[in-house]
Amino acid sequence: MTKRRASNKKPTGLNKSLGNSLSNDREKTRKSHQRAKYDGNEIENPAFMEHEVNHYIDSVTDETSLEEFLAKAELAGTEFTAEKEQFKIIEKNSAIVVPTRLDYRANLELQKENEHRLRIPRRPAKELWENMDELTRLENDVFLQWRSDLSELQEVDGLVLTPFERNPDMWRELWRVIEKSDIIVQIVDARNPLLFRSKDLDDYVKEVDPAKQILLLVNKADLLKPDQLASWKEFFKKENINVIFWSAMDDVLETITEDGEESAVPSTSTSDMFVTNKDELIAKFKELGHVSDEPSAKPVMVGMVGYPNVGKSSTINKLAGGKKVSVSATPGKTRHFQTIHIDSQLCLCDCPGLVMPSFSFGRSEMFLNGILPIDQMRDHFGPTSLLLSRVPVHVIEAMYSIMLPEMENPSAINLLNSLAFMRGFMASSGIPDCSRAARLMFKDVVNGKLMWAAAPPGVDQEEFDRLSYPERKNRDIGRVQMEKLAKLQLLEGDELKGSQFDSQHFAGNIGVAHVRDSKALPQRLGSVVPTVPVQANGKKHFKGKKDKLRRIYNE
Repeated sequence: MTKRRASNKKPTGLNKSLGNSLSNDREKTRKSHQRAKYDGNEIENPAFMEHEVNHYIDSVTDETSLEEFLAKAELAGTEFTAEKEQFKIIEKNSAIVVPTRLDYRANLELQKENEHRLRIPRRPAKELWENMDELTRLENDVFLQWRSDLSELQEVDGLVLTPFERNPDMWRELWRVIEKSDIIVQIVDARNPLLFRSKDLDDYVKEVDPAKQILLLVNKADLLKPDQLASWKEFFKKENINVIFWSAMDDVLETITEDGEESAVPSTSTSDMFVTNKDELIAKFKELGHVSDEPSAKPVMVGMVGYPNVGKSSTINKLAGGKKVSVSATPGKTRHFQTIHIDSQLCLCDCPGLVMPSFSFGRSEMFLNGILPIDQMRDHFGPTSLLLSRVPVHVIEAMYSIMLPEMENPSAINLLNSLAFMRGFMASSGIPDCSRAARLMFKDVVNGKLMWAAAPPGVDQEEFDRLSYPERKNRDIGRVQMEKLAKLQLLEGDELKGSQFDSQHFAGNIGVAHVRDSKALPQRLGSVVPTVPVQANGKKHFKGKKDKLRRIYNE
């Protein structure tokens, strides 16, 4: 007879009190063992430790004024009473403003002046606390002061901050990754590396331990042209930044380099900035971490840090050779740090995506760069106008098979209406669903189908965009389709009506005789119809079938 497996359920009946005592003792032992796992260097917040291991942390990047006030009150530990029956109606009128080149230059100068104030929260030093209560209080004070400083920075006229991470538990995950890692790899998007790079993160890593190595990994490099990659390479070389260009796609850069016309990797001595496969990137990590060949040596820990949706999890899966961490198009899929062993000498640490404080020109640019979730977009005309200011119209027409009115600057509503009509996106009231069409187009921008890349400092943005979108060679594209539509009289306009009238009036009068079979004529009284003997067989005669004249005489 097999032995019954021990049950975790509490006994009932006469042994109920004994079962409760055993369960409580087991829970006390589990908690004490959990606290003993952490030494003085890795002690954690008690509120975070009491949760189960599979507890997920939610990212909070955008808050209303009420939520922000309540979060600050909770960090400060203050109590307040609400005043009822006192309300104020605030009307918010948003206007669509597309920034010009002068606005960009003025804003860039203002951003450089206040760049030193963009900081990330620091973990309190170990010498300032002795128990967990003091650590919790110090951490809350740090977060409260950090949010107050960023609020003062937002008061500066002309500065716009990106939504940043407001959940303290997410920053605690970053602290743990930095303390455990020997190499901190900051992953950025190649289409706008400076927007996704945090300079203060490099300073904080050196404050924790000057021996830690820092590397900037520029992902999605396959989306840029070779000349654009060369411009960014020269900029990083001038700034003395340790950078590697990489693509998490399946050997995309390697296939590009095999092409003679589109060689993404230069043949100069600076080709060490470009990595074409995972073996080269792993070798770079081991070289940077000074891997030891001794069997008893600890593996080098590489921490992957960066914004959501820049490709941290995809890079780890590519290096590990399989799906080790989950990947999603929605920002913020990774919610807790996790370690993945590549081999006995290298270990990767995946940090949750953190939206760090950065300067931007507005929410429209944040949607186009993929910082804000596109499904949460409310104003779709502003980002569309910004997209039309840099992407040529013929590129959008060719991609979505639409035809916009020929004007110097087509409006956003014309583009969204045409795209909604073409895709059949209609609202319940029978009008085109412009919001759905805008979401479709912006997701193509984030996925790289429509190119939206920023130029490095010192390079003209218009010249940089011309590399992404070459000028249209055939300007008569679509002329055949227009002639077909005009022939079917599906176009409206005074010029078309006048040309049709002229062609019909001044054309030569050529008579056309329509011939009908005598059998198809109606039989009248006294008419003589020749009789043809019909053979009775099973064959069906469809040769003389009636058909519409417009199909027979299609002229």
